[in-house]
Amino acid sequence: MTAMPSSHELIERAKLMKSHLKERAATVEKNRAVSEATIAEFRDAGFFKILQPKAYGGYEMQPAVLTDVIAEVASACGSSGWVLAVLSLHQWEVMLLDDATVAEIWGEDSSILLSSAYAPTGEVKPVDGGFLLSGRWPFSSGCDHAQWAIVGGVRPPRGPGEVPTHCSFFVPRSDYEIVDDWHVMGLAGTGSNSLVMKDVFVPERRHHPIFGAAPPPPEGSSAIYKLPFGLVFVEMLAAAVHGMARGILDQFIERSATRIATMDRSKFSDNPDTHHYIADTDYVIRASRALSHANLSAAFDAVAGNFDQPMIDKARHFWEAAKSVHSCNEVAQQIFANSGAHAIMEGDSLQRAFRDIQSAATHMAFNVNGYARNYGAMVMGHPSVLNLI
Repeated sequence: MTAMPSSHELIERAKLMKSHLKERAATVEKNRAVSEATIAEFRDAGFFKILQPKAYGGYEMQPAVLTDVIAEVASACGSSGWVLAVLSLHQWEVMLLDDATVAEIWGEDSSILLSSAYAPTGEVKPVDGGFLLSGRWPFSSGCDHAQWAIVGGVRPPRGPGEVPTHCSFFVPRSDYEIVDDWHVMGLAGTGSNSLVMKDVFVPERRHHPIFGAAPPPPEGSSAIYKLPFGLVFVEMLAAAVHGMARGILDQFIERSATRIATMDRSKFSDNPDTHHYIADTDYVIRASRALSHANLSAAFDAVAGNFDQPMIDKARHFWEAAKSVHSCNEVAQQIFANSGAHAIMEGDSLQRAFRDIQSAATHMAFNVNGYARNYGAMVMGHPSVLNLI
């Protein structure tokens, strides 16, 4: 039996991949998909096992370990980091199902991956023993590499006093069609195509409420599976954005070391503005990663100690994760605006990274205004109005 790697070893494996991930990045964007070779390397490195349960060959590590790995990968290739974040997150979510369904997914092959499309864009029709799903679910990142999909849908009220509930529905690859419709300005390599279904039956046990209504994990589960779904979800994606910002800064530093101003032939490495941009961007990235670690640690300590964090702490966690993403995007804009006209050339690697981070910041998980309003209102004594917590 292979010994479980340490968190340090996993992060070092990610760092060692960065050179060839950078080399592949242009091809990833052109092909609109992360390559099978990259997915195989992630698998061989154990990245998909970080949050997977030990009963199925996983490591059951704390989510902060995975966020560090994601950030390293995303600093080399934004699309690769984003796909890693999404596919790895689902190795955690499977544990919100009952034992029989977990065995159905991983019983014969524990390396199986799942993609997702959480927006409830399809129809959910209750029938005996489960549901019929029909419709189109866009934005399923990494779906070409997955053997199952998790799609969002609204479960109608089941009785008096119950409200419509946003749920995840787990569907095998044989039951949906992938439509190649991913043509975008950034994160093109994520292959976030649409999934289409028509009257697909999903048994009752293959669904669960998500966000604020997520169920408790099975008895005896590791504490990591007791973390709120929404917090794990937002932190994995935020880590990819933190990594993208780091990659943009790394390129800016490398270029500034040899860049000469066209008009006065001065060195950008001697320019005080260059120094300021570097310091400012580095601070935002480091602060973002530090807040992520602190918030995940606080959330884990709560579930490990069998107590619930105050709602206001969870609201602040969402706000800070989203704010970190938008702050990273803002400093990336500053870097790009001061990278010179060559950065606008088609095929430029810094431009690609800039388009990736711009696109990532539009994700619904980073609803910075909504989270800010909610947290600030709670500070003033109002109740939470977000259903993600």
